[in-house]
Amino acid sequence: MSTPSLTTHARREQTGWLRSLARFTGLATLAAAIARGPLWRTRQNRATAAGVGLGAVAMVALVALLIPSARSPIASVLRAPGGIVQVLGGGSASDSTDKTFPRIYSVKLNIDLPIKSGSGLIHVPVEPIAFQYPNTAPVGTPGNTYLYAHDRPGMFLGLHKAAVGDVIVVETSPTQKLYYQVTEIHGNVPWNDLEWLRPSSDDRLTLQTCNFSGDYDPRFIVVLKQIPAAQGAPLAPTA
Repeated sequence: MSTPSLTTHARREQTGWLRSLARFTGLATLAAAIARGPLWRTRQNRATAAGVGLGAVAMVALVALLIPSARSPIASVLRAPGGIVQVLGGGSASDSTDKTFPRIYSVKLNIDLPIKSGSGLIHVPVEPIAFQYPNTAPVGTPGNTYLYAHDRPGMFLGLHKAAVGDVIVVETSPTQKLYYQVTEIHGNVPWNDLEWLRPSSDDRLTLQTCNFSGDYDPRFIVVLKQIPAAQGAPLAPTA
């Protein structure tokens, strides 16, 4: 993901702000003393001085974090909103307090997501949601319900550990559960293969997640078919 480069004015503003901060904290004086003094004369002492310098950089970053009015790009990144941090560090179902229905979950595969309408675009929001591809069958009705989510913990990462015969649960309400059993696993599906979106006469789920992070990398697809509750409930671990 690319970001716009800083303008000349912004670079000067950032440099000036950091210099002022260094003077304020005494770091500039300390750096100059280290460079002139005996600490720099041996390899061991140079390593010690480098450690001190890294500590000083950490102090600068901490101060940038604590100054709300700082306009420096460093301060802006350190105070990045949760959405950006989630993109960098991954997400999980615990990030969401939205316990709406329908939901799809599997204790074995660490999946627990609300099902919501998706756009079908290549760029998928990094959110703990199982997005439904437009114009595919509503969940719980005959046809092909196509759901997709990122390969993150709590999302669809667990699909990579799925095996034929595993059961995934869809809760359509607090009192109603539907059970779907894995019948097919396809780990290398071209990104533009539309076969998996086709309607079907049975009641099935087609679940898609990523193999890699590229927009045009192959997809990982798991197909499941609905089975009776009496058969599915014993096969769906609850803990």
